Amino acid sequence: MDFLQVDGKEIPLLEAPQKYEAPPRRILYVLFKQKTLICAIFLALSVPAFIYLLLKPVEYTATAKVLVKPSREFLNVSPSNSGYSNSGVGLLPSPEIINTEVQIIKSPQLAERLVKDVPFPDEDGNIPRTLSDSQLKFQARWMKSLIVATPDKKSTVIDISITSKYNQDWTAKAVNRAAELYLEEHLKVHKTQGIGEFYDEQEKKLKGQLVQAEEALQAFQEKEKIIDAPAEITADLGAWATFDKSLKQTESEIRETEQRVAVLDEQLKQQKATISSATSITENPVYMQIRNRVTQLEIERDGLLQRYTPEDRMVKDKQKEIDDLKKKLESVKPTAVGSESISINEVHRRILNELLRSRVELKALNEKKVALTKQVENYSSAAADKKRKGFEYDRLLREVNIKKANLDLYKQKAEEARISDAMDEQKFSNAYILERASPPLRKAGRGFMVLAILTLIASAGAAVAAAFGIEYFNSTLRNETDIEDQIGLPVLATIQSYGDFNPAPFK
Repeated sequence: MDFLQVDGKEIPLLEAPQKYEAPPRRILYVLFKQKTLICAIFLALSVPAFIYLLLKPVEYTATAKVLVKPSREFLNVSPSNSGYSNSGVGLLPSPEIINTEVQIIKSPQLAERLVKDVPFPDEDGNIPRTLSDSQLKFQARWMKSLIVATPDKKSTVIDISITSKYNQDWTAKAVNRAAELYLEEHLKVHKTQGIGEFYDEQEKKLKGQLVQAEEALQAFQEKEKIIDAPAEITADLGAWATFDKSLKQTESEIRETEQRVAVLDEQLKQQKATISSATSITENPVYMQIRNRVTQLEIERDGLLQRYTPEDRMVKDKQKEIDDLKKKLESVKPTAVGSESISINEVHRRILNELLRSRVELKALNEKKVALTKQVENYSSAAADKKRKGFEYDRLLREVNIKKANLDLYKQKAEEARISDAMDEQKFSNAYILERASPPLRKAGRGFMVLAILTLIASAGAAVAAAFGIEYFNSTLRNETDIEDQIGLPVLATIQSYGDFNPAPFK
């Protein structure tokens, strides 16, 4: 520290304020400043805690282990053919299933039943025989808070534990009974109540419905005279197909016969009914006479040409007469029939017979067509009518079959329900008690020394925290930093020590 000589006396110079203090110094400052408060809070917390630890009764924890293994299917009411609640039999249960089982263990119903079976002892250790409703509900809530269900990791085992201040025998008995009650509640939860009665009632209803459906089918058969609608429809359709095929074949034969008749008519027109079988031929005397006359005129013409020219009148007349006779000769046959034998034309006769036979066949085919057309129409209308009736017959028969199938299904499910009830009576479930609790039991919580050390540490920590809290919320000015923060002006200097200096006033 620097000093200034004033009137022969040394006056310490003011030093610049220290803006910041080291953290250890600040912490020690708070601890020493609030040491009384820290000690008071420490004693106020630790002494009652030690008294509580000394007077605290000993608690015991009993644990029973339960294995959850889905080896049984539970029957339930299902609209499908499968009437079981879980299809994954033999598989490991999912975490959701395990959590569901934990909730069953923690259920109020299980706690209430457990209190009835294993009631809490009184202060003297005696077990009350009867409990009022209010006592039962109160102790059930208390028991529910004591029951702890913890699933083991990477397994399907659930630990059921109860921690109590009562004796070890009661605690072990309570947790073992809780495991047994869990098995019973497990069966109740997964079982559908009244399923057997439901199936029996439905079976009776279906029997009555089946009888009504069979009576309706029988009445319809008697009314419509139907024995087997599908077979009768098939027979009518077969007959209709046969007659329709025959009708089409007949129509084809009619067209073919009509064409044959037309051809035979045309051929018959080209043939004569009779023909000449024997004829005697002689020369025609008229033809010979005209021929001789033409020859004689030609000779006379040639004679005239020797004496006259072709242009002469006589030659021309002769030539004209020759030409006329030649023309007449062309119209006269050189021969004439002396005698002729007439016979029937066999070709005409065969064509005529074939034509008559074809016409008769055509008439028969037309009559057959009329009959076949009527039969086809009859079988077609009969098949359509039976088909219409067959729809109703099929509907009634289908209802009978459905009722029978449903009745068989409900009979099967009723039998399954009886088997399930028998399994419930034998307590076959998907949960098994692996381990029961038995004395001696381990003490609950930590040891006295551990709790004492934790109490000392917690009390000391709370006292120190209270001191720092008070120091933090203290609004008094403790140093130059607080002054600067409060007034917003910098501190130029601080006086660390005045000693016995008493300066005189300046003149």
